[in-house]
Amino acid sequence: MFKIPAEMLKGVVNPLAKSARKSGAGNKTVYISTTEEGAVSFYYADAALSVERKVNAAIESELAVATSLFELDQKVSALPSHEEILLQVQDNQLKMKWGGRDSHISVDLLPETMPILEPPTPDTTVSWKPGALHGIVRMMLPFCASPGHEKASTMPAILGIQFTKDETGEVLLRATDSFKYIRCLAAKLNWFDKPLALEARILQAVSDVLSPDAEITVGISKSGLVMFKTGLATCVTTPLNGLLPSEHLDTAFNYNAKSKIRLDRLEFIELLRRVRTVSASNKPYTILVLKNGHIVAQTPGGELVQDMSGTIEGAGVEAIAFHASHMEIAATFFQLPANSRSDEIVLHVNSHKSPITIGVDGQDRVNMTVLPVITTEVEKLNGSSGFAKTPKTTAAVAGA
Repeated sequence: MFKIPAEMLKGVVNPLAKSARKSGAGNKTVYISTTEEGAVSFYYADAALSVERKVNAAIESELAVATSLFELDQKVSALPSHEEILLQVQDNQLKMKWGGRDSHISVDLLPETMPILEPPTPDTTVSWKPGALHGIVRMMLPFCASPGHEKASTMPAILGIQFTKDETGEVLLRATDSFKYIRCLAAKLNWFDKPLALEARILQAVSDVLSPDAEITVGISKSGLVMFKTGLATCVTTPLNGLLPSEHLDTAFNYNAKSKIRLDRLEFIELLRRVRTVSASNKPYTILVLKNGHIVAQTPGGELVQDMSGTIEGAGVEAIAFHASHMEIAATFFQLPANSRSDEIVLHVNSHKSPITIGVDGQDRVNMTVLPVITTEVEKLNGSSGFAKTPKTTAAVAGA
C-alpha cells in the first residue's frame, strides 16, 4: 500500500484514461505496482500503444494489482481534493481511503497478473523541445484519415503523420485523408534517417500523457518500435505499415496555375462555416463563380449566394467547387500564429478538375492541396461537355 496526495493521483490517472480512450475501442486494464526505486507504476497496453506513468509516493508495503482503468478514472475523479489518499487492498478491492475515519472509495480488482515491464532499449534517439509533439498533433491531426477510412486497408499511412528527413537534414511532416494533403517543413525538429508514419490518434494519446512543458526523448528500437519518454512517463508504439506516395502527392502543388484567387482569410472561413450550416449534410459544397473580375460564392442549390471581396489574377477558369469542411480545415491552418502574417489566403487554380493549391504570400514552409468537387453546374460554367449527372468528388489527392 502507499499514500499519495489526491491531486497527484488524479494527475496520473486522468491523463492515462484520456490517452487510453483515444488509443482504441474497448475497456483497458491498468496495472498498478510499487517499484524498487520507491515509485508507483501505472501501466496499460493494447495492440497499438503501451503507456507507463510513474509517480513518487510514500510506500508502506509492496503492491501489485490490476483493475479497470476507466472505472478507476471515474472513482479517482470523485476523491476529495487536498487530501492524502491511502491505497490498499482489502476484500479483493483496491480501497482509496482518506481522513481519520473509514472514508473510502473502492474499485474492484481484476484476476490478472502484472506483466513484466521491459521497455525497449532504443537503438538511436533524438530530442524534441517542450511542446513540439503537442504542436504537431494540433496542426496535422485534421489532415489525417479517421480509423475505418475505406483506403486505410490498402494504405495505412493515411491514418497518420509521416516524418521524413530529406537530404539537407530538414524534417518534413506529411498527412492526407485522400481529399486534402499537407506537407510541412518542421523547423528545428530532429528525426531519424528512416522515414516513418505514426498513427495520428496514437500520437494524440501520447500527447495526453506527456507534459507539454518537458523535453521529449524519441527513440527507435532495433525491432522498429518507437518510444516517447519524458520524466517518469514512457509510451511505446508501432509505426504504421508503409509510407505515403510522397513524390506522387507532391506533384499536385502548383503555384504557377492559370488563376490565383486572393481572398480575405477570415471572410473566407466565415463563408465556409455558413455553407456548412445551410447546406444539406451530404452536399456541403461551395462554388466560386469567377466572372468579370468578381468572385461570387454560392451553394449548388442556390440557398446561399455571397459576394466576396478579393481579386482574380489570370484567366481560363470560370468556376470551381470544393467541400466546405475540407477547405475550412486548410484555411484555418493559416490562422496559427506561425502562419498568420498575411490577412489573405491564395487559391492557385489550374482547372476546375485539378487539385487546388492553398497558401499565403511569403510563406513556403507549408504546402497544401484540397481536391475540387465536380458538379454539373461547375462543368457548365466552364463550358465542359459530358456533364456529370450528379455532383461528385474527383479522385483522391494525386492517387492517395
